[in-house]
Order: sequence, then C-alpha cells, then structure tokens
Amino acid sequence: MPDTPDEVPISHLQRRKIENWVLIPFIEACREKFGDAATRDLVVGLIRRLGAEDGARWGATYGSDLAALKTVAEQVWAGGGSLDIEMLEDGGERLDFNVKRCRYAEFYKELGLTDIGYLVHCNRDHAMVGGFNPELKLTRTQTIMEGASHCDFRFAKKASTKA
Repeated sequence: MPDTPDEVPISHLQRRKIENWVLIPFIEACREKFGDAATRDLVVGLIRRLGAEDGARWGATYGSDLAALKTVAEQVWAGGGSLDIEMLEDGGERLDFNVKRCRYAEFYKELGLTDIGYLVHCNRDHAMVGGFNPELKLTRTQTIMEGASHCDFRFAKKASTKA
C-alpha cells in the first residue's frame, strides 16, 4: 500500500530491499568510524522507532486487533510471496503462526549479511507490536535469519492488570 497517492505500490519485501541498498553501506561506514557497539546501538534504536511507526500506521489502516494483525501478516509482510506462513491458531485471543520460508532472510543471506538482516529486519517486530497495539505482545524464540528452520510468531493479548 502506497504511503501517498503518487507512490507506485510495491511489495513490503521490495521496499525493504530498496531501503537496505542505502542502509547497509551506511551501517558499514558507521562501524568503521564508530565501532561495532556504538553502531549497533544506533541502528537498534532507529529500527525499533521505525518498527513502532510502521505498527502505528498499520493499526490506523487495518485496525488494531488480532484479526487486523493477521491481515497485515498475510497481505503486507507475506505479500508477493515474501513469506510462506503456516497458520496455527487464529482465534480471538491468539494469533500463532510459523514462517516456513522467508525471502527477507534469503535476501540478506545472498549478500552474506544475515547479522545485519536480523538487526534491521527481525529486530523491529517487537517494537512494531507496541506501535500497532500496546495491549498485544509478541513471543518469538527463533528466526530463519538466525539459522532456525522457521520463525515462530506468537501474538496474544497482554494479561490485564486491573483488579
């Protein structure tokens, strides 16, 4: 979905590829100038802020419940064949799925940059949920980007703290 009326619609994967043709050389230049730790802190902060902004925009566009999040996963993240998703639970209280194939991870692997791939792609997911709906939480224990056979996305409503 374009952000403005004059933009050409492209897939989420294509958007990430375009972003990273600029971002990856910038990260490498920052590593040379500031070192790994400072660069990592800078990139993590930026990516999490962008993830929260994406989540807020998708929440405003699609709604902010678990059904809307399923739509985002299937239409935005997996759009154009970017992800192969295996839906496990799609109820009112949970949204659980595995990603069996990730073309985002394949892109970074082709570049020999899976460490940067995790940093700039997977790292934004938890912040995205906070921007999408702060009453939801994401539990994920593994990613393809880190070498696992699949990514395990488990979304649920946070436990209520009201008495």
